[in-house]
Amino acid sequence: MTSKELLHRLVEDLGEPQAAEALTWIRARYAMPDPARNEAALPDWIGSFSSGRGDLAERHEEILRDEGEAR
Repeated sequence: MTSKELLHRLVEDLGEPQAAEALTWIRARYAMPDPARNEAALPDWIGSFSSGRGDLAERHEEILRDEGEAR
C-alpha cells in the first residue's frame, strides 16, 4: 500500500471535526490555498526580503523602548 493510499484510508476513518483540523494543519504546513475562500497560494519569494533593520524579533525590547520614549 502506498503512502497516499494509506493516507486516504486514515482520512476516511476521521470524524468531521478531526478532518477539519487535519485539513487546516495540512494546508498550513504545505502552504496550500483554501479553495472555499478563493485563496491563492503565496509565491515562494514571499518573506525573502530584508527590512534592513536586522532581526526585529531579537531587538523587540529595544524597539518598543525607543517607541515609548519617542511619545
